[in-house]
Amino acid sequence: MAEKLTTHVEGLELQASLFRPTANNKNVTLFCLPGGGLTKDYFDLAEDFSFARRMSAKGYAVITMDHPSVATNSIPEDHSYLTPRIAADYLSKALNAWTGDGLIIGVGHSMGGMMIMLMQGNHAPFSALGLFGSNAGGLDWGLSDEEKPYINKEAKFEQDIKQLSFLKFGGPYTQVSGGPSGTSILFGGGTPELNQRLRDISCEMNSTSALMSMVRGSFKTEVEAIDVPMFFAFGDHDIGIPPEEAPKDFINAKSSELINLENTGHNHFAFTSIETLCAKFDYWASNLD
Repeated sequence: MAEKLTTHVEGLELQASLFRPTANNKNVTLFCLPGGGLTKDYFDLAEDFSFARRMSAKGYAVITMDHPSVATNSIPEDHSYLTPRIAADYLSKALNAWTGDGLIIGVGHSMGGMMIMLMQGNHAPFSALGLFGSNAGGLDWGLSDEEKPYINKEAKFEQDIKQLSFLKFGGPYTQVSGGPSGTSILFGGGTPELNQRLRDISCEMNSTSALMSMVRGSFKTEVEAIDVPMFFAFGDHDIGIPPEEAPKDFINAKSSELINLENTGHNHFAFTSIETLCAKFDYWASNLD
């Protein structure tokens, strides 16, 4: 059973869930952020499809957290708008309140991976990073003609990020309606029940964070500041740039490991390949220099 964590950052109460190690405590904490439009329950999707429970059974402490401004971490309407970098600052301060000695590995799915990168690039709280269906290559095919000129123009994008994201998504938040259709594994799961579970844990996402994760080069400064070992996982029906290209942007990373998951869409935990993912991630994390 997960325990509730709370702390206050800049006047906001932020929450997370802690899954303690159930055996062979490795003194390693995994700090996990979900993709845009999903709550932290993505990491505890269902019996046999729970990354948090599988990894806690392998000896890890697992902290799962909703992004600041959505789900359990909503903010007052009169609060200043959270850009991705400000949200990453809040996340880093919250993490610092919950952890002490021991190795901390940042784990991010999709847009959550971008937030992990921003945290590491600006605050360096992690000894290693695990990015699942996440990279710094953007989603060029999802950009409009107005947005494409901002590719690899980090300063210009930062200046116009709020205007661009509001224009694209219609306001500070956006939500993909309905969840996965069940007709494709791209954004769905391996069974109708898992598809429904993904619908049940859907939530709003911060529009500026969503757009930043789509624009290649929009957080290049943080990407190039990352100098720790990295683990990349992609489904064979995933989104984004070709998996083999993902490590190339991280020019200062200490090392990189890449795995591809068969018969798997973008939401990796909703497929039987979660067993392979957890086993390989555990082996990698257990053998870090």
